[in-house]
Amino acid sequence: MRKWNVEDSLELYNMQGWGINYFSINEKGNVQVTPSRDGRAIDLKELLDELQMRDVATPVLLRFPDILDSRIEEMYRCFRQASVENHYQANAYTIFPIKVNQMQPVVEELVSHGKKFNIGLEAGSKPELHAVIANNTDTDSLIVCNGYKDEDYIELALLAQKMGRRIFIVVEKLNELKLIAEVSERLHVRPNIGIRIKLSSSGSGKWESSGGDSSKFGLNTSELMDAVSILEQNDLVDCFKLIHFHIGSQVNKIRRIKIALKEAAQFYVQLRKMGIGVEYVDIGGGLGVDYDGTRSSNSDSSVNYSIQEYVNDAVYAMVDASDKNELPHPNIITESGRSLTAHHSVLIFDVLESTSLPKWNKEEVLSDEIHENVRDLCNILNKLSQPHLLEDWHDALQIREESLNLFSLGLLDIKERALVERLFWSIAREVVKMSQRLKHIPNELEGLPQRLADKYFCNFSLFQSLPDSWAIDQLFPIVPIQRHTENPDNYATIQDITCDSDGKIDNFIVTTNSSQTLPVHSLKEGENYYIGVFLVGAYQEILGDLHNLFGDTNAVHISLTDEAYSIDQIIDGETVAEVLDYAQYNPKKLVRAVETWVTSSVKSGRITAKEGREFLAIYRSGLYGYTYLEKE
Repeated sequence: MRKWNVEDSLELYNMQGWGINYFSINEKGNVQVTPSRDGRAIDLKELLDELQMRDVATPVLLRFPDILDSRIEEMYRCFRQASVENHYQANAYTIFPIKVNQMQPVVEELVSHGKKFNIGLEAGSKPELHAVIANNTDTDSLIVCNGYKDEDYIELALLAQKMGRRIFIVVEKLNELKLIAEVSERLHVRPNIGIRIKLSSSGSGKWESSGGDSSKFGLNTSELMDAVSILEQNDLVDCFKLIHFHIGSQVNKIRRIKIALKEAAQFYVQLRKMGIGVEYVDIGGGLGVDYDGTRSSNSDSSVNYSIQEYVNDAVYAMVDASDKNELPHPNIITESGRSLTAHHSVLIFDVLESTSLPKWNKEEVLSDEIHENVRDLCNILNKLSQPHLLEDWHDALQIREESLNLFSLGLLDIKERALVERLFWSIAREVVKMSQRLKHIPNELEGLPQRLADKYFCNFSLFQSLPDSWAIDQLFPIVPIQRHTENPDNYATIQDITCDSDGKIDNFIVTTNSSQTLPVHSLKEGENYYIGVFLVGAYQEILGDLHNLFGDTNAVHISLTDEAYSIDQIIDGETVAEVLDYAQYNPKKLVRAVETWVTSSVKSGRITAKEGREFLAIYRSGLYGYTYLEKE
């Protein structure tokens, strides 16, 4: 048999599909990341070994700012190419909606590197606007204010505009426009007004329902005309400078985007013909990420287009509509936060242990007094053959069901039940092996491999670190970090350490399909086995919750240097005390309460004074330790 190699692993996990040159496997069999175009790579296993020496425990979130820089440059390059090809005469602006990843180090890196590309920020709420205004954005950079607004929100935005920021307040509901008129008059500011238009076009994929006629935000055409009347009444028509639309996140079909762009371009044309000087068209988000690497519109976790095609279509739609009507080209704004940030973060956790269904020891000898059901299953296992595969499997199912009933009636003892289980699951394994050689696998055998899969218990919380995997069945690339020169000899599902049956992952990318099990290696005694979840830089951190009071993981920022790489920043994960404080437990009061209880126990003679001191030391140190499991 040919020896397993790195190329086999690359194909198995489809890394060349979703990795898009950022992620691959080196000759050592370790996953590596190549953050920039110069080809220098970082070995993730060696990086984890170094972090372990620095007492940075897993689970850990690795952030690669160089990938953020690369994504910004890619977006800029695509717009520049599309501008040349379409003779585009206006400007294109990339805006980062901070709701995608509000973590300050991430926003800071995007702003810092994006200065030369004039990258801007979008706020969708009052707290986000506070964060955006305080960031060191250039006065030429755009700030787009979306979401529902009250008087404080509008006042804050207008005063920031008065001090020199280029802020656009996007109207989501008609009553906001009246409020903008009142506040701007009071503050003596001519506001930059945008209006979100509710297109009839909708996106595709998981978030298709968030666009179209039934979308949550925006004004329909009738309301848009009412908005123009309100602007006229308040002498604000010249302040109406931007139209905005959004057809949904992670749009997987480029045709839906083309249709929406064409419709939006007509809104621009019609408003200009009415004498309204709209200068900007904000095409919103929706630019998808190819999570599974299939480049297919049949998958909600993929897209059938590239960034360049997306940008080409956006520029062409605006140029074509403008030229046909002899109008100036509008400035284009894109809010593609997912595409900018998804690739830059990798979650890595260690496997704590594994469990598997029982196996039959072929050397075991059955006694003469053994129950006939046990003997019948043993005979099925010994004579199992492909021609009679389904018949033998049906017999095994019937005998197992009968045996469970006999056990419930007290007619089969516990030792015999254990033998039945070991024999049955061994038969099931053989049935799966034989069925894989069949041209067509019977329907009733399709779910069997998942039932037979091992369970790998891993040191992380699905609800904290991968909430979209639980909430909307988002598919993320998941790959072992090491041992890719070895054939993965097991199939497993991933189980987290929360006390929740939903805390598991059973949907994976294998070759060019999804699978309910992940190919993994058997665990070795005394050796850490790491698994990485990739493309988690969008939404996952900020959406995470404190289920079972598991807090934020450790986070590490790694950048390339002239020699190799640099660990720029280590952000400690949350302690037990910190997450308890969120739930309104006062750590100091907890310690005092425990001290009182321990003192009482010592006085009553339940424990010695030494044992009491040891318990208190363990309790206090545990309060300020990591919320995840730690190895000594």
